[in-house]
Amino acid sequence: MKRKSPIRILALDLHPRNFGYVVVEGRDKLLDWGVCTYRGRDTSAHALLERRLRQLFALWIPSVVIVHNPPTMYPRVRLQKTRLLKRIVSEARKCRIGVRMIKIGSRQNPGKKVTKHENARRVAEHFPVLGWRMPPKRRAWESEHYRTSMFTAASLAITYRESNLRYGTVTSPPGGVMPKFTQRSRP
Repeated sequence: MKRKSPIRILALDLHPRNFGYVVVEGRDKLLDWGVCTYRGRDTSAHALLERRLRQLFALWIPSVVIVHNPPTMYPRVRLQKTRLLKRIVSEARKCRIGVRMIKIGSRQNPGKKVTKHENARRVAEHFPVLGWRMPPKRRAWESEHYRTSMFTAASLAITYRESNLRYGTVTSPPGGVMPKFTQRSRP
């Protein structure tokens, strides 16, 4: 018999040399958050996976890993990201962790695109502990702030959790091994 337990979500926002992450358990319990970076001589994807991501898998033992998968315009970047995603999926399978890829879009106002700063503000409202870490509003000539990927990962976790509450339930056996998605009738 499977018991319902709070699902532990590890959400990732991947970039070439870093990734933002959040670990959420249950409805609103934020366990860990941050940005992991590697700037060394090894290939950055290998180092991020070996030195940073495996530690997160071992420490938090998530039920599911959520990855942000936006479309990229440049073929070289797309190829690097595809390789990194394949390595993350294989590493997660070794640890018996499910992986879901989500593309975030604006459903409420299809004609109006939500900026990353607005997205970060909404996440800070949802998780007040992140309020003081909110990145400053970006001007057109400035590069993206370091912590923005952490807020993107948090919005990814919120989106995944809300879609599961609305359309189905995620159940996991004791020990948090491989969640099973049970479909309910949609309203």
